[in-house]
Amino acid sequence: MRFLLLLGCLLLSLAACARDGDTVLRGKVTHVTDGDTAQVQLQSGAITVRFYGIDAPEKNQPHGDAAASALRQLVGGKVVDLIPVEQDKYDRLVAVVMLGERNVNLEMVARGNAWAFRQYLGEFKDDPLYCEWEAKARDQQLGLWRSTGGKRHAPWEWRHRDRGVPYTDYNGSTGADCVAAIRAAPASAPVQAGRKSGDCLIKGNISSGNKRIYHVPGSPSYADTRIDESKGERWFCSEAEARAAGFRAPRN
Repeated sequence: MRFLLLLGCLLLSLAACARDGDTVLRGKVTHVTDGDTAQVQLQSGAITVRFYGIDAPEKNQPHGDAAASALRQLVGGKVVDLIPVEQDKYDRLVAVVMLGERNVNLEMVARGNAWAFRQYLGEFKDDPLYCEWEAKARDQQLGLWRSTGGKRHAPWEWRHRDRGVPYTDYNGSTGADCVAAIRAAPASAPVQAGRKSGDCLIKGNISSGNKRIYHVPGSPSYADTRIDESKGERWFCSEAEARAAGFRAPRN
């Protein structure tokens, strides 16, 4: 009980996870794919969201089904706010997912349902919290950290187990080890063209037929859309702002 109260206090203190000027998208979670991926219906359409900074066990990995179930209980069918980080090579929106004032990404780690994804952390100043709460979950044997008598494999290594990738023994890893790994990790793949940290990310495009259409991160045409502000094209921080300026969502 004390752990849950402590966790609640921490998560409620993260209300301002977004940086000044960041885009925030609101939508309803329509399907949870696994412990770190979900389908979200925005006003402009459906997108796939990959939760930033965490890596949950795969479906065919121990605790994979439990992680997916935990995420489903947290956000399934609920309205969430997305703080975009980037669009990955699979055209998924990588984002921090907020349920009210709760950072769902961090909560999945704190409850032992996901690992801190060391290679891709470092975008936000509070990211070492993922390491801190992973270490707490491990110490208290929560979720995937419950003693099973076997070795726990990080999901990013499990996915490449058929390629002869050696497993790392993280069982004795500390929060400090995790933070050091974040600082030592190479920079992740560059974000989509035109994005600068802290900028508004919704693209307001004007087509040759003078149609004003906005594209949100994670949508099919987002990566290929280029903005030329000299033509009246613009960047927006919210879908409401784009619509107020006379732009509409793409028609599916």
